[in-house]
Amino acid sequence: MFVYLSKLLPNLIYPAGILTILTLVGVIFCRSAKAKNRILWLIFAFILICGNKLPGALLIRQLEKAYPAYDGTQKADAIVVLGGGTITKSAPRQIVEVNGGGDRVTYAVKLYRGGAAEKILLGGSYIRWRDGEVLSENVPSSPASEMAELMDMFGVPDEALLIQDRSLNTAEEAVEDAKILKDLGLNRIILVSSATHMRRAVPLFEKQGLEVIPAPTDYSFSDQEWENFLRFDAATAYTFIIPSLGNMESLQNALKEYLGYYVYKLRGWI
Repeated sequence: MFVYLSKLLPNLIYPAGILTILTLVGVIFCRSAKAKNRILWLIFAFILICGNKLPGALLIRQLEKAYPAYDGTQKADAIVVLGGGTITKSAPRQIVEVNGGGDRVTYAVKLYRGGAAEKILLGGSYIRWRDGEVLSENVPSSPASEMAELMDMFGVPDEALLIQDRSLNTAEEAVEDAKILKDLGLNRIILVSSATHMRRAVPLFEKQGLEVIPAPTDYSFSDQEWENFLRFDAATAYTFIIPSLGNMESLQNALKEYLGYYVYKLRGWI
């Protein structure tokens, strides 16, 4: 039930959900022209604010600075890669493809080849009530198995890989991964996930009694890109004024992480 509600309810407070609610209020409850105009101006102001590039970017930058980049010197018992960066190999796709979070796979391979750990634990499953039966070549697929297929393409040996394909969210992934690790006597891990996700993911794994070395990847901004992003002059002024759906999506992604963090904290999971 928690997984279902965690996917349903947040959509009501994301920008698109709030715009939908405001529109329904205007259509159903506002009878006078004056009241409708107020709702329209409210919707217009909301679009200007949420469609501006600064709110989402500032929140994302704060999330990405929660943990420093992995310095490459610390070793661990295992590299743990959180699911979420793959797209299932299903016709007409000829291989497992990657989305923005696919950097998790390539970065984990780099760490493994650099001798950071001898084992890689890959986790995650698809939510069948939402995603349906996810098949790859008529075989049930999961983010964990898809990452394993990519790592095989990169030359990582099968004996180095551990697969956990039961978890439906990050909280479950921490619990299920910890069971596998502890059964094998592995306690010190390098945790690989998107930089925006680390603030929520690290304490979840630490709560399971694991020693966690954060290894964030999939950054939205480098330091140089952040400086350029904040540049305001005649040539870039329009980017601060004209709203865009991309900016709303960035804000939604940031809100998702903050909301997840505080909900997990209230539930005592971190």
